[in-house]
Amino acid sequence: MKAVAGSSSLHRRKTLEKKLKQARKVVRELDRRAEQAEGEGVDRKREAAQARAAQEAVRRASAALERLKKLQAAAAPRDRDEVRVSVSEPEARKMKHADGSWAPSYNVQVSTEGQSRMIVGIAVTTAANDTQELLPAIEKVKDHTGGVPKQVIADNGYATRSNVEQTSAQNIELIAPWKDDRAREAGACARNRIAREFVPSAFVIERGGKTLTCPAGKKLVMIGQKIQHGVQHNIFEARRKDCGRCRWKKQCCPRSSARRIGRVVESQAMKEYLARMKRRAVRKLYRTRCEIAEFPHLWMKAVKKWRRFSVRGTVKAGMEAIWVALAYNLVQWMRVRPVAEAVA
Repeated sequence: MKAVAGSSSLHRRKTLEKKLKQARKVVRELDRRAEQAEGEGVDRKREAAQARAAQEAVRRASAALERLKKLQAAAAPRDRDEVRVSVSEPEARKMKHADGSWAPSYNVQVSTEGQSRMIVGIAVTTAANDTQELLPAIEKVKDHTGGVPKQVIADNGYATRSNVEQTSAQNIELIAPWKDDRAREAGACARNRIAREFVPSAFVIERGGKTLTCPAGKKLVMIGQKIQHGVQHNIFEARRKDCGRCRWKKQCCPRSSARRIGRVVESQAMKEYLARMKRRAVRKLYRTRCEIAEFPHLWMKAVKKWRRFSVRGTVKAGMEAIWVALAYNLVQWMRVRPVAEAVA
């Protein structure tokens, strides 16, 4: 959801430092004029308004610069120079929208109850993606309803090993499509100049799990285990002479003398989740997600034309989102009330 701030308010670090320097210069100049005009018949109201505006410009530029430094510290080294922050609304994040455009925005998380279609949780965050938003959403639903849901249906943006493990620990059945292995491997392979035919998932594990066979027919043997990104991996490596003689070496391992592959050692929770997502009944159930979860978005954006916040900052934006959710629930209550009364 777009923030109040416009795209033109987004700036890199160098521009923000320049704006802060200029704003401080204006403040010093106004202070100097005020001292020189002491005792003269000046317009005090105009002078005070100019001083407030200058101080506000300094405050906003300072806040934007501090926000940018935090985002740069959390970003990958190659992305730090591209980080931008809005000088008029530092809390808003640059996010991509469905039409392909980029704008200062907030991430609105909506949780809908499957039977009544009521919104039971809504939150506004600055997260650029949804991977870390599932568990806070479950906690909010728990606070509002007094119970933990037995089942959560979510799109693939929430399907991570961490979310699978933590929902399983709470006895919650997570239904979310697991992203294809080749899609997950694409970025790393592109950075390492590995051809699509030689992505890790193209290596076939042999019976017993101690060896892999590469697309060229060579064997990789397990040489140990390693923790990567908090997950245990079995490490397989080919013989140097096999890779050195291979005609596909430039496509398979251009930056090393022998190909090395890491395979995740899946936990019991992950095995159960992956098996669950292959069942036909579960896939059919997942198809109901659109009519349950997306309808509130349609009502808010298409019916009520709510496409931009009217207030600044996550706290106020969160309040606005709550009021919109309450309006939606009121309409839904008018729909389900006659049915509820008839059943009673």
